[in-house]
Amino acid sequence: MTEQVRNRPQEMPRQLKFVRGFLWLQAVLNILVSALVTSLAINELDHGNEEAGLPLVLALLGFVVAAVLIASAVRISRGAPWVRTAVIVVEGLTVVIAAIGLFTGGPITQLIGMGIAIGIIVTLNKPEERAWFTR
Repeated sequence: MTEQVRNRPQEMPRQLKFVRGFLWLQAVLNILVSALVTSLAINELDHGNEEAGLPLVLALLGFVVAAVLIASAVRISRGAPWVRTAVIVVEGLTVVIAAIGLFTGGPITQLIGMGIAIGIIVTLNKPEERAWFTR
């Protein structure tokens, strides 16, 4: 019986389950926004607007970020050590990009994404959650 207790898988901390949900939400939203921007940029390029190249590149980058978020959301439940680092980097970039957007006159709604990103970073740096990735 003690052997079964010792080999029982440890349960993922509750706050990491919330993080996983937000990672899925961010991934889905990244895919939707990137698809919309890609469609609009391709339409502009078809009509001879060569300035639509940058939005197209940024949209493709959005798909890459979504892939990283999906991979992280899938592997977070297993405590893969690279997940914590990847998520902190992606969320850090989210905070920086949102801050730049705010300072250059972007919509105040960017504070929502910024708040979620900061919350995820803080959660991943708490001792119990950090221990999940080093067990």
